[in-house]
Amino acid sequence: MLQKKNQLRKSQKIKILLKEIVKKLSKIYKQKIIHIGTFGAPLGLKGEIKIKVLTSNFKIFKSIGEYLSFDRLIKWKFKKIMIRSNKCVAHPLGCNSRNEAELLKNKKIYCYKNKLSKDHFKEYLVSDLLICKIFLNDGQFIGNVLNVENFGAGNLLETKYKNKNIYIPMNEENLISVNLNKKIVIVNPIKGILS
Repeated sequence: MLQKKNQLRKSQKIKILLKEIVKKLSKIYKQKIIHIGTFGAPLGLKGEIKIKVLTSNFKIFKSIGEYLSFDRLIKWKFKKIMIRSNKCVAHPLGCNSRNEAELLKNKKIYCYKNKLSKDHFKEYLVSDLLICKIFLNDGQFIGNVLNVENFGAGNLLETKYKNKNIYIPMNEENLISVNLNKKIVIVNPIKGILS
């Protein structure tokens, strides 16, 4: 009986240690890699698949060249990456059927941060914006960045304002500044967005 209790305690301690190790490794991975996209629904029968791109534009995503899973055990290469009907569509190497593409659905795509040039950081990474708060020019708090969407006419900051989701265009007219160090986005939305 006593021996079983000791074994149980040891196994519980091991589980706790393993959780801590996984947590620390996860932090290290997050510091070195960045989430740049997510596989979506398959297209057609030959292995093409949609990708929700999380870089601020398609050119940045396409230029990275090395696409990884979170644990870095999987590296994806693509026969082609293109824009079709305002959506990013890719054909992963070795993915030759709709069924194979279906296996990739909802898997996140990462890259090493050092693969992004300083010019890329002038464009904003969605993962960096998601931790920002949005303020008006006069300092009034609007809400947190919930997402960055693109419905075909450019990137939009999504936030909740007065219990309603609103979208603020990320262009020169609406976006005043982004300070990633302070996690603040300052906007001056055109008339009608906040009302």
